[in-house]
Amino acid sequence: MRSENKMDCRRLTLSIFAVIFSFLGVLDGKVIHIKHAPSYIAFQDGSSASLSSSSLPSELASALGVKSQKNAGTFKSKSVFKRPSANFLLTFVTSKDHEIPLNSMASFPMDWDMPFVDVNQLMNNVQRKFLSEDPLMLNFLSDDQLFNVETRNSIFKSVPSSLTFAKERLLDSDSIVSHHPSVYFNSSHEADGKLLAELQTVQDVVSTLQNNPDSIKTKTPDLLSFTLTGLKAVGDAHGLGSKETKEAEELVTKTVDRLTEDLKSIYGGNVMVEVIITPAVEHVNVRHTRSLMAAKSKNKFSHLNLALDWHDDFPVSFNIVLWLMVLLILLVIFIAYGVWNMNPNLESILYRVPQDESKKTN
Repeated sequence: MRSENKMDCRRLTLSIFAVIFSFLGVLDGKVIHIKHAPSYIAFQDGSSASLSSSSLPSELASALGVKSQKNAGTFKSKSVFKRPSANFLLTFVTSKDHEIPLNSMASFPMDWDMPFVDVNQLMNNVQRKFLSEDPLMLNFLSDDQLFNVETRNSIFKSVPSSLTFAKERLLDSDSIVSHHPSVYFNSSHEADGKLLAELQTVQDVVSTLQNNPDSIKTKTPDLLSFTLTGLKAVGDAHGLGSKETKEAEELVTKTVDRLTEDLKSIYGGNVMVEVIITPAVEHVNVRHTRSLMAAKSKNKFSHLNLALDWHDDFPVSFNIVLWLMVLLILLVIFIAYGVWNMNPNLESILYRVPQDESKKTN
């Protein structure tokens, strides 16, 4: 009995350690939360998923049906005929070891092999897929006192380009300050006002979509991305354990929940909403890549000048050669059939006898 109890204790201990190690990626603060996704989008188990900041655009493109990815492991679409109408990505830059209690459908730890998520890569994939369409695209980045706003759609022309203009919006009667009266927060404080201005800007963009329903009735998925640094500013100014930071966390949680419900209402539930919580990435994992100036690989067959095993142009070259051969074969058959059934006396100038020569012979 004692041996069995010891075995049970060991199994319990091992299971506890397994659970702890599975959540180590979440404890470092770099995690992506899936707030909403259509029912035909499936997610891989978070314990076995491998998601990096460099692969996230390709994963989202595969889920949106824009780019086929054979080894897409995290996001998979179970329907060939359906795709989300929009993708809404929120990235909150926080201080180190700062966790935000968000309720989500699924969450995955992220490996930051790049110091940012290349949203432009995802936008370029959509533009290449739909050349004749004009999808809604917005990439918003908050950086100190300036906002970097990248968009080609006129409906987003009211998005402020600086923190000063964004703070002026907080003075209106329908701003986020009036709907969420704060106890410890002060909009006149630099860090507090920055977070409030950022959240207000995101809310105004969603309200713009609500007020322009015709602009979202397109065949292309809409892409909206926001990178907000106000939460880190609040944590650095007041401390992670301060009342201001706790209230900022509650404000962020409520705002994200409200934005998710608004987007579900706008797109009829056919929208993907992701929230990334990450500290400021100063040192990223180095990804070793080959360079044109790098040393040549020590391959024993390199002196033979062998052809490549595979190239992206191989399918194109194969189709060109195949259909050109088919065309030439059909052309040869058509010419051979015509020559075989030709009457030399009537149709060929080579065998036709001139009239003068025929009279001399007579």
